Amino acid sequence: MSESKSRPILQGLALIVIGLIFILGNFGVFHPDWEVAFTWMIMIMGVLFWIGFLTDRSRNFLIMPGTILVIYGVVFFLIAKYTWASIESLGPVFILAPALGLYLTYLISQRNRSILITAAVLGVISLVFLLNSVPIFKYIWPFITAGLGVYIILNPEKKIDVPGVHTDEQQ
Repeated sequence: MSESKSRPILQGLALIVIGLIFILGNFGVFHPDWEVAFTWMIMIMGVLFWIGFLTDRSRNFLIMPGTILVIYGVVFFLIAKYTWASIESLGPVFILAPALGLYLTYLISQRNRSILITAAVLGVISLVFLLNSVPIFKYIWPFITAGLGVYIILNPEKKIDVPGVHTDEQQ
């Protein structure tokens, strides 16, 4: 069977299965936990994006949404299933997911330094927020940040090269 004929069949079968699940749920045949089922649907969509990339490596634009959906699905699953998990404690993961998506895009396909820098900035912001939920760290990170600022001021000869940003000396 050619790919063009198999694709509509697979899409049609997926819709039939989804419809049957809802029909059986409406008639009380079974009572799925929709909060958990929803999280699995999100994770499966993310995995499908990754499968799409792995079957055709030229479609590197599928890495980012695949990574984000898998991570968000895991976060929603933890929140729906466990009492210790809350949106307040896991909220920074919503910043971390795009960071990981960008980092994987950088590693797997596009060795673009701008992508790596963006991933690093988002990753650091997310980790600061995650670690801020640890009581002692919320007192430590401001000192680290201020110390980094002092270091930059006291060492002006060490330039930070940011791609796409040109200083007067570079032009």
